[in-house]
Amino acid sequence: MRIAAVLTLVAVTIAIAGCGQKKGVSFKTVPVTIKLTYKGQPLDGANVQMYPLDPNGRGATGKTDANGAAVMRTFGDAGAMAEGAIPGKYKIIVTKVDVPQVSENINYEEYSKQQAEQNPYASAPKPLLPTKYSSPQTTPFECEVKDGPNEFSFELTD
Repeated sequence: MRIAAVLTLVAVTIAIAGCGQKKGVSFKTVPVTIKLTYKGQPLDGANVQMYPLDPNGRGATGKTDANGAAVMRTFGDAGAMAEGAIPGKYKIIVTKVDVPQVSENINYEEYSKQQAEQNPYASAPKPLLPTKYSSPQTTPFECEVKDGPNEFSFELTD
């Protein structure tokens, strides 16, 4: 009986220790920063995606800061993240939406009634950038990531 308890304790300890291991990736990435401006100003709070032109490639994602810079990251298996992107060619997709804010003290029943009486699309997120940047088929932006640090700059226009 004691042997079974000891073995169970050992198995649980090993399982818990395994859960704390850092997730890794099985591919090489290089540092990538993308800087964006819109109407001559740094574009803050935009979502940036690198869409791989290689069908076997992996995309990368980032969000611009107050200086318009997005540090890109690539998703690996099992939720692992790697800084940077895999070398290759990419289309650059940029989106930013205005999401209506709802008060914390809202009466949801009353809010639902108001929404039903209004335009159902009135509370939908609204794009803040021209839609041509939101698709790999229409974006004019492309880049090629090479070994070493990479920095790309793009100016969005209407």
